[in-house]
Amino acid sequence: MNDPVEWINLTAAHATPGTQEAIDRVIRSGRYVGGEEVAALEEEVAAWMGRPHGIAVSSGTAALELALKAMGIGPGDEVIIPAVSFVASIGTVLRTGATPVVVDVLRDGPWMDPDAAQAAVTKRTALIMPVHLFGTAAPSLHLDIPILDDACQAIYRGGPAMGQCTALSFYPTKVLGGLGEGGMVLTKDEGLAIRIQRLRQHGCDASGQVVESGGTNARLSSLLAAILRARMAHIEAECQRRKEIAEIYDSVLGQRAVPRDSNSPVSVYAFLHPKRDAIAAQLKTAGIPTAVYYPRLVQDHPAFKGAVRVPNLLPNALRFCRQTLALPCYGGMEDADVTRVVDALETVL
Repeated sequence: MNDPVEWINLTAAHATPGTQEAIDRVIRSGRYVGGEEVAALEEEVAAWMGRPHGIAVSSGTAALELALKAMGIGPGDEVIIPAVSFVASIGTVLRTGATPVVVDVLRDGPWMDPDAAQAAVTKRTALIMPVHLFGTAAPSLHLDIPILDDACQAIYRGGPAMGQCTALSFYPTKVLGGLGEGGMVLTKDEGLAIRIQRLRQHGCDASGQVVESGGTNARLSSLLAAILRARMAHIEAECQRRKEIAEIYDSVLGQRAVPRDSNSPVSVYAFLHPKRDAIAAQLKTAGIPTAVYYPRLVQDHPAFKGAVRVPNLLPNALRFCRQTLALPCYGGMEDADVTRVVDALETVL
Protein backbone atom coordinates (compact mmCIF):
# COMPACT_ATOMS: atom_id res chain seq x y z
CA MET A 1 0.00 0.00 0.00
CA ASN A 2 1.18 3.53 -0.75
CA ASP A 3 2.05 5.92 2.04
CA PRO A 4 -0.93 7.99 3.23
CA VAL A 5 -1.62 11.29 1.51
CA GLU A 6 -0.41 14.19 3.66
CA TRP A 7 -3.04 16.47 5.17
CA ILE A 8 -0.68 19.40 4.52
CA ASN A 9 3.06 19.69 3.90
CA LEU A 10 4.23 22.65 5.94
CA THR A 11 7.90 21.82 5.50
CA ALA A 12 7.71 22.27 1.74
CA ALA A 13 5.75 25.51 2.10
CA HIS A 14 8.65 27.15 3.93
CA ALA A 15 11.62 25.36 2.37
CA THR A 16 12.24 28.21 -0.05
CA PRO A 17 15.07 30.70 -0.59
CA GLY A 18 12.68 33.50 0.34
CA THR A 19 12.04 32.06 3.80
CA GLN A 20 15.73 31.61 4.54
CA GLU A 21 16.51 35.10 3.28
CA ALA A 22 13.80 36.48 5.58
CA ILE A 23 15.24 34.67 8.59
CA ASP A 24 18.78 35.86 7.82
CA ARG A 25 17.56 39.43 7.33
CA VAL A 26 15.94 39.54 10.76
CA ILE A 27 18.95 38.00 12.49
CA ARG A 28 21.22 40.59 10.90
CA SER A 29 18.88 43.41 11.93
CA GLY A 30 19.04 42.63 15.65
CA ARG A 31 15.37 43.71 15.94
CA TYR A 32 13.23 40.71 16.89
CA VAL A 33 9.98 42.31 18.07
CA GLY A 34 8.15 44.96 16.06
CA GLY A 35 10.21 47.18 13.79
CA GLU A 36 10.38 47.43 10.02
CA GLU A 37 9.39 43.85 9.22
CA VAL A 38 6.16 44.08 11.19
CA ALA A 39 5.32 47.51 9.77
CA ALA A 40 5.96 46.27 6.22
CA LEU A 41 3.77 43.20 6.74
CA GLU A 42 0.96 45.38 8.07
CA GLU A 43 1.17 47.64 5.04
CA GLU A 44 1.36 44.77 2.52
CA VAL A 45 -1.51 42.70 3.91
CA ALA A 46 -3.75 45.72 4.47
CA ALA A 47 -3.17 46.95 0.91
CA TRP A 48 -3.81 43.47 -0.56
CA MET A 49 -7.07 43.20 1.35
CA GLY A 50 -8.12 46.79 0.62
CA ARG A 51 -7.90 48.46 4.05
CA PRO A 52 -5.90 51.52 5.10
CA HIS A 53 -4.86 50.11 8.48
CA GLY A 54 -3.41 46.75 9.54
CA ILE A 55 -2.31 45.97 13.10
CA ALA A 56 -0.25 42.78 13.46
CA VAL A 57 -0.80 40.79 16.65
CA SER A 58 0.28 37.51 18.20
CA SER A 59 -2.58 35.27 16.96
CA GLY A 60 -5.97 35.21 15.30
CA THR A 61 -7.51 34.88 18.75
CA ALA A 62 -5.69 38.03 19.89
CA ALA A 63 -6.98 39.81 16.78
CA LEU A 64 -10.57 39.00 17.74
CA GLU A 65 -10.11 39.84 21.41
CA LEU A 66 -8.34 43.16 20.90
CA ALA A 67 -10.84 44.21 18.22
CA LEU A 68 -13.71 43.44 20.62
CA LYS A 69 -12.06 45.54 23.33
CA ALA A 70 -11.27 48.40 20.97
CA MET A 71 -14.90 48.44 19.82
CA GLY A 72 -15.99 48.85 23.42
CA ILE A 73 -17.53 45.43 24.05
CA GLY A 74 -17.80 44.57 27.73
CA PRO A 75 -20.01 43.43 30.62
CA GLY A 76 -23.73 43.75 29.94
CA ASP A 77 -23.29 43.49 26.16
CA GLU A 78 -24.43 40.66 23.92
CA VAL A 79 -22.48 39.53 20.84
CA ILE A 80 -24.24 37.40 18.21
CA ILE A 81 -22.16 34.56 16.73
CA PRO A 82 -22.94 31.54 14.51
CA ALA A 83 -23.35 28.05 15.97
CA VAL A 84 -20.69 26.62 13.63
CA SER A 85 -17.26 28.01 14.40
CA PHE A 86 -14.04 27.49 16.34
CA VAL A 87 -14.20 27.97 20.12
CA ALA A 88 -12.35 31.29 19.89
CA SER A 89 -15.62 32.87 18.76
CA ILE A 90 -17.11 32.28 22.21
CA GLY A 91 -13.92 32.46 24.27
CA THR A 92 -12.92 35.93 23.10
CA VAL A 93 -16.39 37.32 23.79
CA LEU A 94 -16.48 35.81 27.28
CA ARG A 95 -13.10 37.31 28.16
CA THR A 96 -14.50 40.80 27.53
CA GLY A 97 -17.27 40.11 30.04
CA ALA A 98 -19.96 40.12 27.33
CA THR A 99 -22.46 37.32 26.62
CA PRO A 100 -22.23 35.28 23.40
CA VAL A 101 -25.59 34.73 21.70
CA VAL A 102 -25.52 31.70 19.40
CA VAL A 103 -27.72 31.57 16.28
CA ASP A 104 -28.31 29.10 13.47
CA VAL A 105 -26.50 28.96 10.13
CA LEU A 106 -27.84 28.72 6.60
CA ARG A 107 -29.41 25.54 5.29
CA ASP A 108 -26.77 25.16 2.57
CA GLY A 109 -23.66 26.25 4.46
CA PRO A 110 -22.04 27.08 7.81
CA TRP A 111 -22.50 30.85 7.68
CA MET A 112 -24.65 32.92 10.01
CA ASP A 113 -28.30 33.04 8.93
CA PRO A 114 -29.21 36.76 8.68
CA ASP A 115 -32.82 36.04 9.68
CA ALA A 116 -31.66 34.11 12.75
CA ALA A 117 -29.34 36.97 13.68
CA GLN A 118 -32.11 39.53 13.36
CA ALA A 119 -34.45 37.42 15.50
CA ALA A 120 -31.81 37.27 18.26
CA VAL A 121 -31.33 41.03 18.56
CA THR A 122 -32.24 42.59 21.90
CA LYS A 123 -31.63 45.96 23.51
CA ARG A 124 -28.36 44.50 24.84
CA THR A 125 -27.03 43.50 21.40
CA ALA A 126 -23.80 45.46 20.94
CA LEU A 127 -22.08 43.57 18.13
CA ILE A 128 -22.48 40.83 15.53
CA MET A 129 -19.55 38.59 14.65
CA PRO A 130 -20.10 36.72 11.37
CA VAL A 131 -17.52 33.98 10.74
CA HIS A 132 -16.40 33.71 7.13
CA LEU A 133 -15.85 29.99 7.38
CA PHE A 134 -13.79 27.93 4.91
CA GLY A 135 -12.84 31.12 3.04
CA THR A 136 -16.33 32.09 1.85
CA ALA A 137 -17.83 35.39 2.96
CA ALA A 138 -20.94 35.17 5.12
CA PRO A 139 -24.08 36.84 3.71
CA SER A 140 -24.72 40.51 4.44
CA LEU A 141 -26.75 41.21 7.56
CA HIS A 142 -28.40 44.59 6.78
CA LEU A 143 -28.69 45.43 10.47
CA ASP A 144 -27.79 48.73 12.07
CA ILE A 145 -25.48 47.06 14.58
CA PRO A 146 -21.64 47.15 14.67
CA ILE A 147 -19.93 44.17 13.04
CA LEU A 148 -16.59 42.46 13.61
CA ASP A 149 -15.62 40.15 10.75
CA ASP A 150 -14.00 36.90 11.83
CA ALA A 151 -12.01 36.29 8.66
CA CYS A 152 -9.42 34.00 10.25
CA GLN A 153 -10.26 31.48 7.51
CA ALA A 154 -10.87 34.05 4.78
CA ILE A 155 -7.64 35.75 3.77
CA TYR A 156 -7.83 36.72 0.11
CA ARG A 157 -7.50 39.80 -2.09
CA GLY A 158 -10.21 42.25 -1.04
CA GLY A 159 -11.32 40.00 1.82
CA PRO A 160 -14.60 40.16 3.76
CA ALA A 161 -15.31 43.69 4.96
CA MET A 162 -18.82 44.01 6.39
CA GLY A 163 -17.61 45.31 9.72
CA GLN A 164 -15.59 48.08 11.28
CA CYS A 165 -12.81 45.56 11.94
CA THR A 166 -11.69 42.34 10.29
CA ALA A 167 -9.68 39.73 12.22
CA LEU A 168 -7.14 37.50 10.43
CA SER A 169 -5.10 34.47 11.47
CA PHE A 170 -1.64 33.43 10.29
CA TYR A 171 -1.72 30.02 11.98
CA PRO A 172 0.63 27.64 10.12
CA THR A 173 -2.12 25.71 8.31
CA LYS A 174 -3.93 28.83 7.07
CA VAL A 175 -3.76 30.04 3.47
CA LEU A 176 -1.23 32.65 4.61
CA GLY A 177 0.43 30.63 7.36
CA GLY A 178 3.67 31.31 9.19
CA LEU A 179 6.18 29.48 11.35
CA GLY A 180 4.08 29.87 14.47
CA GLU A 181 1.10 31.88 15.66
CA GLY A 182 0.19 35.28 14.29
CA GLY A 183 -2.75 37.47 13.38
CA MET A 184 -3.85 40.91 12.26
CA VAL A 185 -6.73 43.33 12.61
CA LEU A 186 -7.74 45.34 9.55
CA THR A 187 -9.82 48.49 9.80
CA LYS A 188 -10.74 51.68 7.97
CA ASP A 189 -11.16 53.51 11.29
CA GLU A 190 -7.97 55.27 12.36
CA GLY A 191 -9.20 55.66 15.92
CA LEU A 192 -9.80 51.91 16.26
CA ALA A 193 -6.39 51.22 14.71
CA ILE A 194 -4.68 53.40 17.32
CA ARG A 195 -6.58 51.71 20.17
CA ILE A 196 -5.61 48.23 18.95
CA GLN A 197 -1.97 49.28 18.53
CA ARG A 198 -1.99 50.38 22.17
CA LEU A 199 -3.90 47.34 23.46
CA ARG A 200 -1.39 44.94 21.90
CA GLN A 201 1.38 46.62 23.92
CA HIS A 202 -0.06 46.72 27.45
CA GLY A 203 -2.27 49.69 26.59
CA CYS A 204 0.72 52.03 26.16
CA ASP A 205 0.96 55.04 23.90
CA ALA A 206 4.17 56.04 22.09
CA SER A 207 5.60 57.62 25.25
CA GLY A 208 5.12 54.43 27.28
CA GLN A 209 2.18 55.67 29.33
CA VAL A 210 -0.69 53.23 29.85
CA VAL A 211 -3.66 55.01 28.30
CA GLU A 212 -5.92 52.02 27.46
CA SER A 213 -7.24 49.66 30.12
CA GLY A 214 -7.30 45.94 29.34
CA GLY A 215 -4.07 45.97 27.38
CA THR A 216 -1.83 42.95 27.07
CA ASN A 217 1.31 41.69 25.33
CA ALA A 218 0.05 40.61 21.91
CA ARG A 219 2.89 41.75 19.67
CA LEU A 220 3.99 39.85 16.56
CA SER A 221 7.64 38.88 16.33
CA SER A 222 9.79 40.35 13.58
CA LEU A 223 10.87 36.87 12.51
CA LEU A 224 7.29 35.69 11.92
CA ALA A 225 6.48 38.92 10.10
CA ALA A 226 9.43 38.50 7.74
CA ILE A 227 8.52 34.88 7.01
CA LEU A 228 4.92 35.87 6.30
CA ARG A 229 6.17 38.53 3.91
CA ALA A 230 8.07 35.79 2.07
CA ARG A 231 4.84 33.78 1.88
CA MET A 232 2.99 36.83 0.56
CA ALA A 233 5.12 36.61 -2.58
CA HIS A 234 3.35 33.32 -3.39
CA ILE A 235 -0.13 33.99 -1.99
CA GLU A 236 -1.91 34.36 -5.32
CA ALA A 237 -0.46 31.07 -6.57
CA GLU A 238 -1.44 29.40 -3.28
CA CYS A 239 -5.05 30.55 -3.63
CA GLN A 240 -5.23 29.56 -7.29
CA ARG A 241 -3.90 26.06 -6.65
CA ARG A 242 -6.42 25.49 -3.86
CA LYS A 243 -9.22 26.57 -6.20
CA GLU A 244 -8.00 24.17 -8.89
CA ILE A 245 -7.96 21.24 -6.46
CA ALA A 246 -11.43 22.17 -5.20
CA GLU A 247 -12.82 22.14 -8.72
CA ILE A 248 -11.40 18.65 -9.27
CA TYR A 249 -13.06 17.41 -6.06
CA ASP A 250 -16.30 19.09 -7.17
CA SER A 251 -16.35 16.90 -10.27
CA VAL A 252 -16.84 13.90 -7.99
CA LEU A 253 -18.83 15.35 -5.12
CA GLY A 254 -21.17 17.66 -7.03
CA GLN A 255 -23.93 19.08 -4.82
CA ARG A 256 -22.50 17.38 -1.74
CA ALA A 257 -19.64 19.91 -1.66
CA VAL A 258 -20.04 22.78 0.77
CA PRO A 259 -20.75 25.77 -1.51
CA ARG A 260 -18.23 28.58 -1.80
CA ASP A 261 -18.07 31.92 -3.54
CA SER A 262 -15.72 32.78 -6.40
CA ASN A 263 -13.35 34.70 -4.13
CA SER A 264 -12.85 31.87 -1.66
CA PRO A 265 -9.23 30.73 -1.24
CA VAL A 266 -10.66 27.36 -0.10
CA SER A 267 -9.18 27.51 3.37
CA VAL A 268 -10.99 24.22 3.97
CA TYR A 269 -12.58 21.96 1.37
CA ALA A 270 -15.51 20.06 2.84
CA PHE A 271 -18.58 18.11 1.81
CA LEU A 272 -21.70 16.81 3.53
CA HIS A 273 -22.82 13.20 3.78
CA PRO A 274 -25.25 11.51 6.19
CA LYS A 275 -22.80 8.57 6.52
CA ARG A 276 -19.87 10.86 7.25
CA ASP A 277 -18.14 8.66 9.84
CA ALA A 278 -18.31 5.51 7.73
CA ILE A 279 -16.91 7.35 4.71
CA ALA A 280 -14.10 8.83 6.81
CA ALA A 281 -13.16 5.33 7.98
CA GLN A 282 -13.11 4.00 4.42
CA LEU A 283 -10.99 6.90 3.21
CA LYS A 284 -8.56 6.36 6.07
CA THR A 285 -8.16 2.73 4.98
CA ALA A 286 -7.34 4.01 1.50
CA GLY A 287 -4.66 6.34 2.93
CA ILE A 288 -6.71 9.52 2.64
CA PRO A 289 -6.77 11.75 5.75
CA THR A 290 -9.92 13.67 6.61
CA ALA A 291 -10.99 16.11 9.33
CA VAL A 292 -14.25 17.27 10.86
CA TYR A 293 -14.89 21.03 11.04
CA TYR A 294 -16.62 21.04 13.55
CA PRO A 295 -17.82 17.93 15.44
CA ARG A 296 -20.04 19.89 17.85
CA LEU A 297 -21.85 23.20 18.05
CA VAL A 298 -19.62 26.05 19.18
CA GLN A 299 -21.33 26.35 22.58
CA ASP A 300 -21.34 22.59 23.34
CA HIS A 301 -18.17 22.55 25.43
CA PRO A 302 -18.32 21.98 29.20
CA ALA A 303 -16.64 25.27 30.10
CA PHE A 304 -19.28 27.31 28.25
CA LYS A 305 -22.29 25.78 30.03
CA GLY A 306 -24.50 28.52 31.45
CA ALA A 307 -22.41 31.31 29.93
CA VAL A 308 -24.08 31.48 26.52
CA ARG A 309 -27.56 32.48 25.36
CA VAL A 310 -29.16 30.32 22.65
CA PRO A 311 -32.48 31.96 21.77
CA ASN A 312 -33.73 29.45 19.17
CA LEU A 313 -33.24 25.93 17.82
CA LEU A 314 -30.21 25.24 15.62
CA PRO A 315 -31.29 22.54 13.12
CA ASN A 316 -29.05 23.61 10.24
CA ALA A 317 -25.98 23.85 12.44
CA LEU A 318 -26.67 20.43 13.97
CA ARG A 319 -26.96 18.86 10.53
CA PHE A 320 -23.74 20.49 9.41
CA CYS A 321 -21.76 19.31 12.44
CA ARG A 322 -23.04 15.75 12.00
CA GLN A 323 -22.40 15.48 8.27
CA THR A 324 -19.42 17.62 7.30
CA LEU A 325 -16.07 16.09 6.30
CA ALA A 326 -12.98 17.92 5.06
CA LEU A 327 -10.41 16.71 2.53
CA PRO A 328 -6.73 17.64 1.97
CA CYS A 329 -6.46 20.84 -0.07
CA TYR A 330 -3.36 23.06 -0.03
CA GLY A 331 -1.16 24.91 -2.48
CA GLY A 332 1.72 22.42 -2.52
CA MET A 333 -0.44 19.34 -3.00
CA GLU A 334 0.89 17.11 -5.79
CA ASP A 335 -1.30 16.06 -8.72
CA ALA A 336 -0.74 12.41 -7.84
CA ASP A 337 -2.16 12.94 -4.36
CA VAL A 338 -5.17 14.80 -5.73
CA THR A 339 -5.79 11.85 -8.06
CA ARG A 340 -5.57 9.42 -5.14
CA VAL A 341 -8.19 11.41 -3.25
CA VAL A 342 -10.48 11.48 -6.27
CA ASP A 343 -10.09 7.75 -6.91
CA ALA A 344 -10.85 6.95 -3.28
CA LEU A 345 -13.92 9.18 -3.31
CA GLU A 346 -15.25 7.50 -6.44
CA THR A 347 -14.84 4.14 -4.70
CA VAL A 348 -16.53 4.96 -1.40
CA LEU A 349 -19.39 7.21 -2.55
